[in-house]
Amino acid sequence: MFAALVILTLVHGLAVAQSRGFAIAGLEAKLFYSNSGRFSANILDNPKIVLHNTPIGEGTVEGPSDKTLLLVRIQGPPKGFLKGLRLRITATSGPDTLVDREIDVASMNTAGNYYAPCWLEDTGCDAVTVVVQLIYGNEKQRKTAIIPFECSE
Repeated sequence: MFAALVILTLVHGLAVAQSRGFAIAGLEAKLFYSNSGRFSANILDNPKIVLHNTPIGEGTVEGPSDKTLLLVRIQGPPKGFLKGLRLRITATSGPDTLVDREIDVASMNTAGNYYAPCWLEDTGCDAVTVVVQLIYGNEKQRKTAIIPFECSE
């Protein structure tokens, strides 16, 4: 019963947020390679990328990385703006909070997109749970992802 109530609450919140025309449309995570200054392809749900011993460049990554860029895409009406629309980004790794920030969402571009970056330090050995929430008043739309970092000797 509780699970059904939670699902109904999430679906209702999503429907209300989308009825206003704004939604979380994408979440990407990209490694920053300290040896080249470049970024990786999106590492979320990418079966070609193995995130093992990433700080020393092992696995299938292109080089050492202990920093990750999160990129959240909000979609809405072209050039649209909703006063009071906020985005909260949290990232945790075990008991540690890597980031917990809330930003005001500005106007959408001509294609109806707004991009919010977020920088994570000290990543690469422990899994990171990322939660993004689009907030308007009491309405919330939520998306969660896990970056499966791991290390061994």
